[in-house]
Amino acid sequence: MGRVGGIIAGLVMCALPVSACSSGSPAPRKAATAHVTTQTVRIGRYTQVFDTPLPVDPAQASVVEGFRAAIVLWDKSQEELTLVPPVTAHVTGRALGNLKASLVSMQDDKVVPGGADRFFKTTAAIASGASATITTCDDGSKLEEVNPGTGVADPALDAPANQQYLFETWQMTKIGGQWAVSAVSPVTLPDSRAEPCQP
Repeated sequence: MGRVGGIIAGLVMCALPVSACSSGSPAPRKAATAHVTTQTVRIGRYTQVFDTPLPVDPAQASVVEGFRAAIVLWDKSQEELTLVPPVTAHVTGRALGNLKASLVSMQDDKVVPGGADRFFKTTAAIASGASATITTCDDGSKLEEVNPGTGVADPALDAPANQQYLFETWQMTKIGGQWAVSAVSPVTLPDSRAEPCQP
């Protein structure tokens, strides 16, 4: 698989030890009163689902929105097999290195993300005005690696069962007034931190 879950899916999709994407436009947001409850984004043959409501706290909501923007651009880059603008304004540091490595691996394997990936139990913690952390569960059980020419998935590239539901920590950094992903740490079973993410 390609990014962690789409990283277990550029860390697994891309043959990195542990992570996926595409190109398209956001689907309509479902709203509960004035807060986004979920967001689904279709990118090529791939669907990214953000299945946790935005936090009520505006500062935390801003971090989550920055995370979502970074993930969508990550996914679009994997769909296009190249860095798409303005991904480098939203993905930086070690995370950008992970994304670049996933693109090389996906180009070598001649695959792009397909199927679906779902983030859930997502929380944001702000350490300072320029540093925050996103923790989330990542359901990559429906993630596929697809030949972009034929649209056929390669089951040999599917993540093993213990790498389909991950616990991820995403470091966020404020750059130019917006939140960007700077590092990601995926955790799989048998690590106990991944247990709350299992079905």
